[in-house]
Amino acid sequence: MQTIKFRSGLFIACEQMAVHLQRAKNMLARAVKSFAGTHRRLQETLREREDGLRKLLATSPDAIVVTNADHRLVAANPRALDLFGISEANMGKFTLDAFLPHQQVLDLDGNGPPFMKREERHGKCKVRRLDGSLRVTEYTFVTNFAGHRHLSKFHDVAQTR
Repeated sequence: MQTIKFRSGLFIACEQMAVHLQRAKNMLARAVKSFAGTHRRLQETLREREDGLRKLLATSPDAIVVTNADHRLVAANPRALDLFGISEANMGKFTLDAFLPHQQVLDLDGNGPPFMKREERHGKCKVRRLDGSLRVTEYTFVTNFAGHRHLSKFHDVAQTR
């Protein structure tokens, strides 16, 4: 009789454990599904921004460069390459710092932690081309334009000496 009671109690405990494990499995499955959906939406948003960036580089009448967190040039349209006096093949060897005055680079960096949200800054600056000549431009700097990439747009370029 005691053996039957023990087996019966063990069977009930196993059933309860199975119910709890099934609930935990269902909760985990919902969490994974939710995470996958969020990840997919973030990937789609990033893809849309990157597509927008490619279109902007291809169609903008202004000089546009894309930099990473270290200010290294990662993309530029032909007008930007002409503005800086560099070739597309050599673009990755330069940072934005090579062409802008030191105080202007500090203005782009801001006064806080690294850029986490999309933010715009506007101003004027002197761009020192690779050949040493200066060009005065108005700029728009957009942080985190696409996937930790920052966009700089230079317009109303007037050559000075």
